[in-house]
Amino acid sequence: MKIMDILAIFRNLAPERNQSSWDNSGVQIAGSVSDVSQVAVCLEPTPDMLARCLEWGAGAVITHHPLYMKPKGLGAESPFLDVVRLVVKSGAWLYAAHTSLDTRPNGPAFWLGDSLKLENRKLLEVEHGVTPIEVSFYSEEPISRETADIWANNDGMHSVSQSNTGEIRLVCDESAWGEIAGGIEFSMGRKPVFYTRQLTGPRDEVGFGEVGVLPEPMPWNDFADLLGGLIDRDAFTVSGPKPEMVEKVAYCGGSGTTLVGRAARAGADVFITGDMKYHPAVEADVCVADVGHFSLEEEMMRLFADELAGALDGAEVKFFKGEDPFRFHVVNR
Repeated sequence: MKIMDILAIFRNLAPERNQSSWDNSGVQIAGSVSDVSQVAVCLEPTPDMLARCLEWGAGAVITHHPLYMKPKGLGAESPFLDVVRLVVKSGAWLYAAHTSLDTRPNGPAFWLGDSLKLENRKLLEVEHGVTPIEVSFYSEEPISRETADIWANNDGMHSVSQSNTGEIRLVCDESAWGEIAGGIEFSMGRKPVFYTRQLTGPRDEVGFGEVGVLPEPMPWNDFADLLGGLIDRDAFTVSGPKPEMVEKVAYCGGSGTTLVGRAARAGADVFITGDMKYHPAVEADVCVADVGHFSLEEEMMRLFADELAGALDGAEVKFFKGEDPFRFHVVNR
C-alpha cells in the first residue's frame, strides 16, 4: 500500500487541523519507503518500543505521544537520537496522532464514556469550534448533474445547488474551501468571482474529555468497582470529597488536572483522569479518580489500532502493547 495513501487515512482518522496549538501531531520522521505492507500502532515512541515495531517489519509506526514537542538537536546521545537512528536506518515512517486523536468527535479517546454508557454527553473543554461558509457565484450555463456530483463529493462539502438565475450556492467547511475552489476553477476552465460569508450554524466543536450521566445512579463503592474493572491497573488514587452516590461523571484521558474545575462546574460527582497533581488534589471540590495516564491512553490506542485495521485494506496492522512506567510496591510494616 502506498505510504501517501496510508498517511491520508491517518489524517482522516486523526485530523491534524484539530490539534492544539502547542502540539506536534503528524509526521515525526519522513521515511524512505514508498510501499508499506505492515503498520505498527503503540502509545510511546521509545527506543525499545520502536525496535519491537521495526523488528516485526513495520514500514510505518503510528504512536500517540509525539517524538518531540520542540525541535531537538542530534549532537548528544539521548533516547531521542536512538529513535532517530533506528527509524532512519529502517526507512520507515514515524507518525504521531496526539491531540489530533484526543479531540476527534466520537473517536477512541472517548472510550470510557462508551464503556460507562454515559448519556447526554457533552465536551468538557472545547478546543475550538468552526461553522461552515456559504459560497456563491454565477454561471451562464447550467452545471451538469455529473459536475455537481463531483463537487459534492469533495471532503468538507455539505451542499451544492443552482438557481434558475444561474447562481450557484455551495456550503462547505472553511478549511476545505481552498482545495474545492481549485477544483471548481479547473472544471469550469475559468476563475469565477466567489462571494463568501460565514454561517452561524451548525457549529462543529472539538475538544477534550466529556461529562455525562450514568444510566442509573450508583453508590460510590459500586461505581469504584465498575471503574476498576475497566482499567488495566491494580489500584487508583482518589482525592477530593467522596460522594455517597454517583450519577454525573466527567473524564479526560492523559493529563487532566487543569480540567478539575470544569468538571466541578459541570456538576460532576466524580472526575476520572490521569496524572493528578498534589496541590490541585488538596484544593479539589469534586471527587477525582486518578486511574493513570497509561491505562486510559493505552486502551485508546488499542481501539485505534482496531479502527485502522478496518480502514487499511492493503496493509496489516498490529498493536504493540506497552508497559505502565508506574508500578505499585506494597510496604511491609
